[in-house]
Amino acid sequence: KGAPDRISLFGELGGIKNIKPKRQIELMPYALGKIERYEKDGSDPFKTGKSSSLSGGLDGKIGLTNNFMLDFTVNPDFGQVEADPSQVNLTDFETYYSEKRPFFVEGRNIFQFYPSQTITIHNMGSDVLFYPRRIGRSPQYDPDLEDNEYIDMPDAARIIGAMKVSGKTRKGLSVGILESVTSKEVATIDHAGERRKVTVEPLTNYFVGRVQQDFNKGESTLGGIVTAVNRDIDSDGVSFLHKSAYTAGLDFKHSWHQREWYVAGNAEMSSVAGGNEAMISTQRSSARYFHRPDARSFSVDSSATQLTGYGSTVKFGRTTRKVLQFETSLTARSPKLEFNDIGYMRSSDVIHQAVWAALNFNNPFAIFNNMYINTNHWMYWNFDGDFLSSNINVNYHMQFKNMWRLDGDINRTSQRTEPGMLRGGPKMTLPGTQSAWTGIESDYTKKLGFGIGVWFQTGDAGYGKASEYSIYADYRPLNSLHLSAGATYNKTRQAMQYIDEGTTNGTPVYLFGEINQQLVNLNFRINYAINPELSIQYYAQPYISAGTYANLKNITDPMAGRFADRFHILDGSEIAYNAEDDEYSIYGKGGFSVSNPDFNFRQVRSNLVARWEYRPGSTLYFVWSQGKTSEADRGDFAYGNDLKELYRVTPHNVFLVKLSYWFAV
Repeated sequence: KGAPDRISLFGELGGIKNIKPKRQIELMPYALGKIERYEKDGSDPFKTGKSSSLSGGLDGKIGLTNNFMLDFTVNPDFGQVEADPSQVNLTDFETYYSEKRPFFVEGRNIFQFYPSQTITIHNMGSDVLFYPRRIGRSPQYDPDLEDNEYIDMPDAARIIGAMKVSGKTRKGLSVGILESVTSKEVATIDHAGERRKVTVEPLTNYFVGRVQQDFNKGESTLGGIVTAVNRDIDSDGVSFLHKSAYTAGLDFKHSWHQREWYVAGNAEMSSVAGGNEAMISTQRSSARYFHRPDARSFSVDSSATQLTGYGSTVKFGRTTRKVLQFETSLTARSPKLEFNDIGYMRSSDVIHQAVWAALNFNNPFAIFNNMYINTNHWMYWNFDGDFLSSNINVNYHMQFKNMWRLDGDINRTSQRTEPGMLRGGPKMTLPGTQSAWTGIESDYTKKLGFGIGVWFQTGDAGYGKASEYSIYADYRPLNSLHLSAGATYNKTRQAMQYIDEGTTNGTPVYLFGEINQQLVNLNFRINYAINPELSIQYYAQPYISAGTYANLKNITDPMAGRFADRFHILDGSEIAYNAEDDEYSIYGKGGFSVSNPDFNFRQVRSNLVARWEYRPGSTLYFVWSQGKTSEADRGDFAYGNDLKELYRVTPHNVFLVKLSYWFAV
């Protein structure tokens, strides 16, 4: 049970010689018909209430050798893929979504850049140099509209074609190459019948190359990765995007003493280039905020046409059949590191040091089948030399002899400095927090399994508190039928939530408020395999969230010793509400106005997919996707009323039929 690796323990099959396999060539053309039905808007010429389309494409596989496969797709469609879960994101970071599209999921592990840290790097993430969701993404330019203007915006950049080559030689060399081109996307803007075209996503080429060599029967590995993004910037609307973006990285791992001990690391460099607007946008982005007035190691260079950065991780550890395991690591990312064009990165300008230790009891004892306890301690600095935070947690995972599980963690974050809290303003000190989570899970070998979880968090100096309760269940009445459902309720009060930035008489104002937010997230899933060829999947997620703001405040001394001295709560003479425009006036004449930040967000998404493999490799899909979204600015949370409001919304229905035919050449 405690073996550090599995594949190295597999048996070997020998004695097969002089076999000449047939070259594998598989083609799968498809045809697709789609009908959409949604609410008609008489004033919007593009919202007619219905639309339909026909399209087609081709998927294929070619066996280049016994060990290497070429996969390609022309004009792919992933309409049968499940929709992303609903979220309300109040941070300045982009939401991360997992990849679900089959072409990019299959064989994805060969493109992974090693090593990802054992210790979770909060608000930083691992070195994800290749994030497939960038390919075929939503258009990045959202044009501003004048009064009485309406827009017909494409949902995503169409993938004209993509191909990947992947495999591993007999001598242990893994190779992965991916090439993809997405089309130029154009939106149509209508003003009283007069229409104009606006580029919202340029023609873009994506490339990823990955190699990794095993040595000494896998005891050591050495690899490299190269990514490239090139865009055809042909209009002012998309001039904020990089014309080119390149990354290169090296990674290694060496283990010894039967893979009990290891040392691993990586190093990467990035270079992005573009026009003046693109470079300034990159420097001012949430990953770096070069325009911070108190930054010492960098500033916005308005003449820059290129940014080059670097990052590196090294770690040393022990994974063993014995009880004690540990790891220590050090990660650094220079302020100019940027790989978000084809990767995913939240923050640069950070140095992260961590230590992880675990006790792993694999063999049954007392009332336990197994037990795993670990602790982490990690700290952050930036390249200015500022100490940002210290964090520690303890995690426990145990399975009892009746197959039930108990999991949980306890966390403590020290008082911390947040360089990006004011989103381009000076850095700010925030109080420390502590949290705890625990969950109980029943025996999932039974037909009915369930689990419950509880999470609490409190902040020092009245910073806030939060709680979350979750429950979920799986039921398998038949081998062919799987039902699951879950519910989460979260309630949060936080003293500092960013609202807006403005000026009063030329002085910057960083407007924050105390947010009280509640959300309920439900999900239901049905998987029914009627027979090996015919299956039905259904997924639905009602999501309701509401937030109201109080005690609006201006950050006046963000690094003051006492939390209460870092801000000034606005009184009645400094803030006024205008009901007609639903906005607040801050500091009256000479100040600025902000829209009412209170919100109610309601959404339900569902997918019904029927899949019939009418002949080996050939499939017929029927898909029904439905979405409902409703928003308001009351801020009050009333689940019953919110559900009623959501029920009244006219749904956006998508009906899709996709027929593919597989044949070999």
